[in-house]
Amino acid sequence: MTAPTTTVSIGGEELNFNVSTADFNQYINEQMPNNKVAPAYNFLQRTVAKDDKEKFKQLILKDGVPNGAIVMQVAGLLALDGGADIEITIKKSQSSPTPSSKTDTAS
Repeated sequence: MTAPTTTVSIGGEELNFNVSTADFNQYINEQMPNNKVAPAYNFLQRTVAKDDKEKFKQLILKDGVPNGAIVMQVAGLLALDGGADIEITIKKSQSSPTPSSKTDTAS
């Protein structure tokens, strides 16, 4: 099965990424508490379309080093797009006390 193509515009340049569930899972599994940019950059480098690899490097690298702000923004967009076909919501239980509620025991 071929990974779906997602087009991202960076500075007016369009880049295509082919992100599979396995690619995204590998990205998440590579993250460490003190290392977020390198796994995100590797994720993008793995998934950018072959024809866009040079353009990707020109847009992302500054003096040979990945621009962390751009890398994290693009990786975040691709993460959001990966789950675009499903809606996820959260509901709090009515029986759970809210953090601001107190019981007054002093009288």
